[in-house]
Amino acid sequence: MKEAVLPLETIVFQTLLLLVAIALEARVFYHRLNLGRQISIKYAASINLLAAIISWLLFFLVQNWIPQELETEVINFIFFDRIAASQTQQITMLTVSIGVAIFFITFFIKLKGLDFLQALLKEMSTTEEADEEEEAPTTQLQALANRFNQVAVERNPNQATAVLLANAHSYSGIVLILFMRFFFNNL
Repeated sequence: MKEAVLPLETIVFQTLLLLVAIALEARVFYHRLNLGRQISIKYAASINLLAAIISWLLFFLVQNWIPQELETEVINFIFFDRIAASQTQQITMLTVSIGVAIFFITFFIKLKGLDFLQALLKEMSTTEEADEEEEAPTTQLQALANRFNQVAVERNPNQATAVLLANAHSYSGIVLILFMRFFFNNL
């Protein structure tokens, strides 16, 4: 019988990393995209939560396809901060290579998430302005679908640069925290 384990330390640490990422990215959005402070924080929080949810879902999907021995080591490393001495080099190389891939995947998720969030907010503001003109629900749905299609194709280079810089800032902060964590754990 398997026991249910609640990785409380991982949950708290993920929350800390999310808060750091949100703060750093909101600052970049505020300066680069000329958004208000509250909007910058809302955008950063929304896209970081989206990226975290998608990342965990992908992790749980992928971990089913890796060999059982490596799966156990990865789960022990992520959830319990334990590495078997014989697997240290393999886990380190896997972590570094996956970290680079995750950076670019997260960048894409955040960029598209920000685009869709802006499209949704723009659509909501236009529907609020057109309250006196009552449209059929299918027309509003079609307008929203058309706006999402435009966003999927259009690229704002300033926004893409801002998201890339924000992602780089947040990942730099996270790597610094991870180094400090491992340094203080090894003392």
